[in-house]
Amino acid sequence: MNSHINKYILPVLIPGVCVLVILDALTKYYALYYLQQKITIIPNILSLVYAQNTGIAFSIPLEGILLKIVTLALIFGIFYYYWKYESHKDNTLLHFSFALIFAGALGNAWERIFIGYVTDFISLQGFAIFNLADSFISLGALGLAYYYWKYTP
Repeated sequence: MNSHINKYILPVLIPGVCVLVILDALTKYYALYYLQQKITIIPNILSLVYAQNTGIAFSIPLEGILLKIVTLALIFGIFYYYWKYESHKDNTLLHFSFALIFAGALGNAWERIFIGYVTDFISLQGFAIFNLADSFISLGALGLAYYYWKYTP
């Protein structure tokens, strides 16, 4: 294992991903047990409402064993790509973006595989209901888009 992997991945990324997965799980627990009715945060824009999502991200319909297989394949594929092609690079944005994606993917995969649905609770008017894990994935994807736009030829 090279020193870069020891320097960034083991002491920083793995604990960071774990913290984000735990934060996601705690918010889902709160939604499941304490979000009995809709809570309006910003009228006609943002509210909290409990929902069970048996589909894929942002309520896209894909269910059952196929969804579980696709979920695991995506997680392993993204991890393999990161490990093989990106883990050696010295760029904080790159590693942070992948950490967000891994945390979001693991947070949702855990529920999807072992419970059969993902807990969603953040509702934007005119958009899907989602959770922190979905937000982590989206922010990580935006970070990667910016990284590849700015730092690659």
